[in-house]
Parts: sequence; structure tokens; C-alpha cells
Amino acid sequence: MSKKNEPVSFNPVFVKTKNVRNFSVLMDGLDLAAGEGRLGMVYGRAGRGKTRTAQWYAAHNNCVYIRVWTIWSELDFLKALARELGVVNPPGRRGTCAAEIVDRLVSAPRPIFLDEIEKLSRRHLDTIRDISDTCAVPIVLIGEEELVTVMRANRRVWSRTYQQVEFAPITAADILLYAGEATGLKLETPQARIMHEASGGDFRIVRRDLLTLIQYANARGTNTADADMVKMAVKSGLNGAN
Repeated sequence: MSKKNEPVSFNPVFVKTKNVRNFSVLMDGLDLAAGEGRLGMVYGRAGRGKTRTAQWYAAHNNCVYIRVWTIWSELDFLKALARELGVVNPPGRRGTCAAEIVDRLVSAPRPIFLDEIEKLSRRHLDTIRDISDTCAVPIVLIGEEELVTVMRANRRVWSRTYQQVEFAPITAADILLYAGEATGLKLETPQARIMHEASGGDFRIVRRDLLTLIQYANARGTNTADADMVKMAVKSGLNGAN
């Protein structure tokens, strides 16, 4: 049992779940087609860790990560990509801006991750395909379930999609691992299953409930969470959502 003056804390960590491992396999598969343009697709419901995984991979593998905005025009998108590639003042014309992007990627090829891509139009997808083809770099499109329909509707984009991964709900085993690495809280499988059922496999909800659970554990001066504490934390989170 923890002492009162040694509260449980939360340490943000990145846990390599099955989804993360599948993401790495996707990137390895895209590497096999090096020398040509190719697309990857990562999709799944919100809260399953797609964004965090892409950011983690990009940070450790010299990749470009961009979260797109709904309001972006084609030029807005090109400018954002150019800035990520080191162009300080991107040109104000689409053609010139695209040429800057091509120059950067041809001289220093880097994988590109485009998150929430389903917000953009078909014209944007065609531009993305052109960039991938011209520069022979892998571009991974990331979004929710409707992304599959969006990409399949564009035959030229779909034919270039070499790898795809659906992010599944996180598991009770993932929760046990995350709780142990992020907090040091001692959970058993039954408690993890309670959190899993309440979250529906949504990582964000698990994180929220885990932070609440830490508060209960600290109030009791313990680092062991029993079933009653977990149920209280989950119920508190559900009440807060209403």
C-alpha cells in the first residue's frame, strides 16, 4: 500500500498496442515498393489511437505529419505541406507551391501522414496522388470509417493503395499495460475488463477514467485499484458526459 505522502501520478507514455504493431507492419510493407508512388490507408473509429500512433512514428522516423483542416483550399493544403518540408514562405500559386514540394521530396524523400483526410475533397486526393507518383514517396491517409468509401470512390487513388490497417478497439490487455506503464497502479484483469466494457475500446475514455481512478487511489492512500474503485471511476466519467 502506498503512503499518503507518495501519491500515484500520471506519466504520459506511448504504449505499443497491437494497433501500433500493425501500423509498423503497414510502413514496412510500403517500404517494399520503394521507388514508386504508393498510398497507405489507416482507418477506424475515433479514439482508437490513430493520431497518436502516426505522430509517434513520424517523430521517430523522419516523417511528415499533418492534421488537415476542413476549411483548407487546395492551396492551403499545399502551403501546409510545403511548410512542413521546410519552405519558410510557400508561394501563393498552386503550381509554384507544388513545384517547391516536389523539389524538396525528390531531393530528400520522406513518408507523409495526412490525418483526418476525409475532410478534403476529391480534388485534394488527386493532388496527393500526383505528389506521391511524382516524388515516389509513400503517403498514408488516416481517417475514420468513411475513409474507405471515399478512397474506393476514386479508382486511381484506390489502385495505388498498397497497404491498409483498420484500428481495432483497444483490449483489456492493452489497458493493463497502459495503466502499469503510465501510473504504476496495480490492476487485475477483472478490473481492466470493467474499464474496457465501459469504454467500448475507446482509448480516450480509458485515459479519462484512469485519471479519475488515480484520484480515488490517492484519496485512499493506495496504489491498488479494486473493482469498486474502478466502477466508481467509470460511473463518474459517464456522469460527466451527460
